[in-house]
Amino acid sequence: MKKDYEVRRDFILQLLKDFGFHISFKPQGSVFVFAELPMSWQLSDIDFVTKLINDAGVVAVPGRGFFHRSFDGESCHHRYVRFAFCKGDDTLKAAALKMRDLADGKGRAWLTGRHDDQTESTSH
Repeated sequence: MKKDYEVRRDFILQLLKDFGFHISFKPQGSVFVFAELPMSWQLSDIDFVTKLINDAGVVAVPGRGFFHRSFDGESCHHRYVRFAFCKGDDTLKAAALKMRDLADGKGRAWLTGRHDDQTESTSH
């Protein structure tokens, strides 16, 4: 069972890294990944999670609820998202496919909140 979770963990870590998330700690005994949104993204944790749920049907948890209110550097409170990898392989692969399809179909702008990331789709 431990090996199964390690494979799932490594799969989700690679997926998130491919999207540009920063992972400070590789989970060793948890089924959650706490990932930092890329610095170039203009979305907050809540904005990203809302878009992910509404546009891809993939659920994650905004990270701001995991910080103490007295923590210094409150701006970082809005930069983290928690993903679970305690799902079956088929569920994780389907979520990855939905995220990749959405990013490919709408461009990375849907993820980043930046309109200048969109590529021009009209041909001349």
